[in-house]
Order: sequence, then C-alpha cells, then structure tokens
Amino acid sequence: MSANCDLINGVMRTYTLYWKDEDTNKVRSEEFSNKTGWDHSAMNAALEMAEEANANMFPWLLEEDGCVVASGWNGKAILNRGQLFPTAK
Repeated sequence: MSANCDLINGVMRTYTLYWKDEDTNKVRSEEFSNKTGWDHSAMNAALEMAEEANANMFPWLLEEDGCVVASGWNGKAILNRGQLFPTAK
C-alpha cells in the first residue's frame, strides 16, 4: 500500500479489486485502467465486479493506485493477508 494515500494524483487511475471466492477458497484479483476517452471507466468496471462479489457474500477489497478505497464482507482483513487472503501478493 502506498504511503501517500491522502495525496491527489493525476487523472489516470488504476483500480485493483481483490476478492476471495468462498466456493473455491481461492483469492482472485483484477486490475482496471481507464479506457481512452471514457472518464471513470475503470472505477465503474471495478465497482460492477465488486458488486458481484458482494452479492455472492465474498470478502472483497478495492484499491485505487494502491490505496484502499472500499471493501465489503470483511475485505479489509486483506491488510492482514496472511489470514484472510493467504495467496495474495
């Protein structure tokens, strides 16, 4: 996680969604970047996938440029990755 999470960076943002699939007991992640000419496309896509993980009651965590911006179903426990998400980086 970045030490400068309170700073506002440039317009281009990268979002990474982590979730634990409780059915397979595997951790997954996906990275989202804005499409050229589409404002907020990365955030919208990441939130859509987070909504799906949330509906399945999977723990999830969303990072914006390395800073945690949202989580659900105890997804903040990912910060202690050895416990909830043992296979995450």
